[in-house]
Amino acid sequence: MKWDIEERTEDAVVAYLKTKCGDMRVSAAWERDEMQYPAAVVHAAQSVPISDLAAWHDPRNIAVDVAVITEAAPELDTNGVIVKTARERNAAARSVVMDALFTSSLLAELQAAGIESVAFSMAQFATATRTNEGRYLVTTISGLVIAEPVSGS
Repeated sequence: MKWDIEERTEDAVVAYLKTKCGDMRVSAAWERDEMQYPAAVVHAAQSVPISDLAAWHDPRNIAVDVAVITEAAPELDTNGVIVKTARERNAAARSVVMDALFTSSLLAELQAAGIESVAFSMAQFATATRTNEGRYLVTTISGLVIAEPVSGS
């Protein structure tokens, strides 16, 4: 028995987002020592049984957060003229990730992402919270999945 359903879930969401987010840097939490922006960081925050009678290896409700992070700096052209403001850069990065996560086909697309060590029976993202952390604009997109480890993996 492996005790890594959270990591398996993160890996599946990362694999899916990499197919949808172009050149954005997508990674699991604690995977990168040095961030590059714009970035999407996936964190399976909490895992609980789907019922009081469930065993650990049964399907689990897993809270998943995806942080979309951009530097709070404008994009400049070669002459130093602002091409996109920090807000526009953040909105564009956030929109790409939200388009990928707020879709009715998310469950099917997660399952098709090719992570064979985890199976999903539900996936839904519902909220987004915007904050700033120093020089960075952060949008945390939160959702819930029901996942279970696949036997033999």
